Amino acid sequence: MTKEDQPAIVDSFEDCYFAVINENGLIHFANEQLVNCLHIENDSTAKNLFFKYISPLGSGQLKAALQKAGFAANPSRLNMNLLNSSVHKANWQIAKLKTNGDMQNLFICIGHETGNEKPESATVTGILVMDGVGNVVDANEKAAALLNTDPESLLNNAQLADFCSPLKIFTDPISFENTPPMKTLLSGKAYEQVIEMQAGCPESKWLHFIFYPLFDDTRSVPFSFVTLIKELPWQKVTETPDNNLFRKEFLNNTSAMTWLIDDQENLIFANPAFMRFLGLKESDINKKAVEAIPPFFTAIFEKEHRKVLETGVAHKKVHKHALADGTTLYFLVNIFPVPNSSNKPLLGGEATDITHGYNIHEEIANANERLIRLTQVSTEAVWEWDLQTDQFFRSKALIELIGSNEKETKGFSWWRNRIHPDDRERVELHVNNVMHNKLSSWQWEYRFKYINGSYRTVRDRGIVVYENDKPVKIIGSLLDLTEIKELENQLIQEKIKHQKEIAKSIIDTREKERTRLGQELHDNINQLLLVAKLYMGLLKPSEAGNKVIAKKVVDSLDMAIADIQAISREMVLPKLKEKTLADSIRQMVKDIKMTCKFKVKFLYDKQECEGISEGKKIALYRIAQEQLKNIIQYSKATNVLIQLQYNADTVELTVQDDGAGFDPLKRTKGIGLRNIYDRTLLYNGRVELNSAPGNGCQLKIIIPKC
Repeated sequence: MTKEDQPAIVDSFEDCYFAVINENGLIHFANEQLVNCLHIENDSTAKNLFFKYISPLGSGQLKAALQKAGFAANPSRLNMNLLNSSVHKANWQIAKLKTNGDMQNLFICIGHETGNEKPESATVTGILVMDGVGNVVDANEKAAALLNTDPESLLNNAQLADFCSPLKIFTDPISFENTPPMKTLLSGKAYEQVIEMQAGCPESKWLHFIFYPLFDDTRSVPFSFVTLIKELPWQKVTETPDNNLFRKEFLNNTSAMTWLIDDQENLIFANPAFMRFLGLKESDINKKAVEAIPPFFTAIFEKEHRKVLETGVAHKKVHKHALADGTTLYFLVNIFPVPNSSNKPLLGGEATDITHGYNIHEEIANANERLIRLTQVSTEAVWEWDLQTDQFFRSKALIELIGSNEKETKGFSWWRNRIHPDDRERVELHVNNVMHNKLSSWQWEYRFKYINGSYRTVRDRGIVVYENDKPVKIIGSLLDLTEIKELENQLIQEKIKHQKEIAKSIIDTREKERTRLGQELHDNINQLLLVAKLYMGLLKPSEAGNKVIAKKVVDSLDMAIADIQAISREMVLPKLKEKTLADSIRQMVKDIKMTCKFKVKFLYDKQECEGISEGKKIALYRIAQEQLKNIIQYSKATNVLIQLQYNADTVELTVQDDGAGFDPLKRTKGIGLRNIYDRTLLYNGRVELNSAPGNGCQLKIIIPKC
């Protein structure tokens, strides 16, 4: 390859994350790309646990990969996302570090930024592991292929120093500690070098080496070097007069600042944008760049240009410049070797003002970081469904509730299958309604299955994001309402209990008042009427007309006495403690038969033991009494059937007639029916009322025994 044909470097290790960690995730070394990505706190090593920069799902995958990882030739592979202010997808190789001596297990982690391809299709990086004096103790097949050999031939082969002699580090590090490579490595920093293998041959290739020094607590020199090797791609440039003219016109008219530096660090070209921004004149061209440009840009030319001149590796990084008014400008600076026909290196530079985009990016990054932190501390479990990719994001709180399953990152079946079967159809109808009507938000309550298998009541609320009237994302959050619902149920039960206590007090008061009135009628008014009847019997009218009148008065008094006795018996409760409920109802039926024209039949099991409280006996007795009164007043019935049945857990009272009947839906509850319902509900019973015009009426009361 001739000098005029030598192409320019267009790629480097910028897409590579590198770290050495122990089995507990403690980071022993991380390269600049990883440090910048994760914002690692270099002054607080104990906090630098690799697991905390990974999603909960990724942490489990990484721990499994550490368990099964072999040495460089047999690494574990996985897709793993890094998290800081955003998600950084990467394919990773995890290999155990082979070292001499009794040291704890360390692992090499190499990640390449990627999309969604499988880990098996990830870029393979050449890995060499060397001890402190340069002997190779481990290598993968990629490294051997790049070095035109095989892994077995590399092990303990000191001849590696022959083709890496420009580095001067693989013989005795102590002897070369004053060389630039060793000064860099001994300071704990990585060192880069580009080497042409088989220089001058048609099969020659350019390799980019990055050496990472590893230290322990007992030595001041590295105990091992991990070296990553990558073959650099090249871009052939063909020079033509038209090409030169086009490039010159483009460089002069682009808004980006462009310049050229020769091997003596002289500024040999600068376009108008560069000249205007730095306030340069034509007389500044061909001067030393560090002397011509303002001090705030000097660091770029002193450090970065010299590094590219030494290594031949392009530099691309964001640099910031603070202005006097307190604002900050951001430039994307790209410095790269430029192919040319001379034997001297030539560097090109380009700086693009990205302040506006960078500020927006920072705002988005800060917003994302705040959002991630909020989802981590929030008690609500947050989820996001990307309808275009069918991918689900689940916050840490949600994963803790439902467990982690790698297969459930797509589709909504993971969510649907955890909804209680009785609630599932209702929730699906709500989802379809939201989509069909293009609603922007929702709020539902349903039962959701947790990791322990229990169902808990949750409130699910969220928003739908639309683009061009098409839903693209659904974002929601689950809040556990189980305890709140339990408290609400307790409050409802307390209210019901309080209402029952009031109802019972009212009914008891009514019974006492009825008993008092019944006794008053029996003991007082009834006695007065009897006395009046006796006095009437003492009268001896002489005239026939007066005798007739006296007889009618006595008959009226007899009727009044009979009615008062009937009313008194109705108002005063029978002695249910001494008599059974069936006996009391039978006596009531007997009294009715004496005064009413319809036939009354009472059926019950004489052998059955009641086993219910006195309060329930009173309630059933009064219900039967109330319904018979309704039949007498309204039904015009000819036959009435009363049944009392005791079951294992309930007692049933049925009162049925063949009278006129009524429509229960149209007829409002009178005082009688309202009393029946109140007494039944007081004891957690159930009322079944069946009636229709012309078909009589059936009233069934079912009350629990306990």
